[in-house]
Amino acid sequence: MNNGDFEGWLSLWNQDGVQMMPFIPAREGIEEIRAVMEPVFKKYTVELSINEIQDVIAYHDSGLTRCKYTLTLIDQKGRRIQGDPDGKTLTLYTRQPDGSWKIIYDCSNTSSRKRSFT
Repeated sequence: MNNGDFEGWLSLWNQDGVQMMPFIPAREGIEEIRAVMEPVFKKYTVELSINEIQDVIAYHDSGLTRCKYTLTLIDQKGRRIQGDPDGKTLTLYTRQPDGSWKIIYDCSNTSSRKRSFT
């Protein structure tokens, strides 16, 4: 995300991936994720910092990570928009036939009562 490589970021997702973020409906499938997220990548520079990796678990062909993060967006005029100052995410992965891992579910939320963007 941080280098603006939308196609690289999208390649991390399974074709049937589900993205669940606060305050909006889930995005189901790679094309729905693409339709919603591509304009974000075009409009903003994304600064995502993983502050703490709390869990990493792999079992057979499934895995998960649980992390705390900070997310800031920078618009085209250079203005910084604090997105999630204290975000949390649980991401589930599935092993592909080639041995790589792809995101099947990504669920993020924030401990903040107010969010700067949706």
